[in-house]
Amino acid sequence: SAHAVRLRQSVKPNNTASSTCPSFSSSSRCATYSPPQSPSSSALPPFTLVRCAVPTLGRRLVQSRLQGHRLASSSSAAEREPTSEEKANMKKEEMKKKDVPLGMLKADGTSKRFYKQAGVQQVKQDCPRTGMLRTMWSLTLDGRGVRTPANKLLTVPTKDMAMAIAMEFDVQDLNILPYTMPLTTLATTSIDQISRSDVRQSTITSLLRQFRNDLLTLRSNDPPDLVEKEEKIWGRICDWAESHYKFKLVISHEWLQTEQPDDIMSTVRDDLLGRSDWRLTVIDQVAGSTGSLMLSLALSQGFLNADEAMKAARLSEDYNVERWGMVMNSGMGGHDIDAADMRSRLAAAWLYNRLLPTEYR
Repeated sequence: SAHAVRLRQSVKPNNTASSTCPSFSSSSRCATYSPPQSPSSSALPPFTLVRCAVPTLGRRLVQSRLQGHRLASSSSAAEREPTSEEKANMKKEEMKKKDVPLGMLKADGTSKRFYKQAGVQQVKQDCPRTGMLRTMWSLTLDGRGVRTPANKLLTVPTKDMAMAIAMEFDVQDLNILPYTMPLTTLATTSIDQISRSDVRQSTITSLLRQFRNDLLTLRSNDPPDLVEKEEKIWGRICDWAESHYKFKLVISHEWLQTEQPDDIMSTVRDDLLGRSDWRLTVIDQVAGSTGSLMLSLALSQGFLNADEAMKAARLSEDYNVERWGMVMNSGMGGHDIDAADMRSRLAAAWLYNRLLPTEYR
């Protein structure tokens, strides 16, 4: 009819949007809606397109809801701020990955130098005994922290001590020689070994066993000139110990025939138990090198320096060298090698002891 013709003309799509606009049928006076057809599905009837579209729309709706749930969950987790303890732990783990482990260095000195510069930095650290926060100084290699063989951060009480350890690393040449770094060895021993309660207790027990027959209390009967030297050098140190600890030492002229009484042993034990891990490390190294706990205590208290301690420790050897001559560098070692080794150990222990602050008794 003319009305239907006019209706078709009024809704006829233009050329630019012919594929997307709806069309109307002229079979009746009422317009019938037909959905837009794509080239790939033009042969399908309208109801087929609707039926196929329903599951697709359902799947998309479920997927969108799941995706929104995931986004909401992730956003809620991201919005939760970590606690201060969690932040500190995360920071420790990040720094731990960046630190340099000393355990990778080979004792034979074949490890190549991998850093350009050694330095120090101030850090805050919990005290292993009291749990209180304290200020320490750590070694850095090219800005990275250094960890001991037990994977603990290498920290020392004072900046001067940290600088001395950094100098040991800085003077290394093409290879890193651990046996040329005695201060580093003392620091790592304090942190990894003496800080453990079982190692600390066994160290004190070993030192007390040594003190029962201390070298300085075992004197010679002859020759007279050696007896005179022992009385002059060793007697001076024994006099200091008696004045410092308020007891009377038992001096013997018969080798390993006399032990110190229990009250003296108890006094020395109490002194060792009150020492800090850092100071006890010095005492243990000097006593192990010289064979005398009394001499080690005198050095740790500042009564002796490294040269005086070495002279007292090597009194018998030096006397024999004066009489019979020195055994030089040989296949089995010699007096010169033993003297050089002891001098290095005592000098490092004396310097380490001097660099410790007074509160580290």
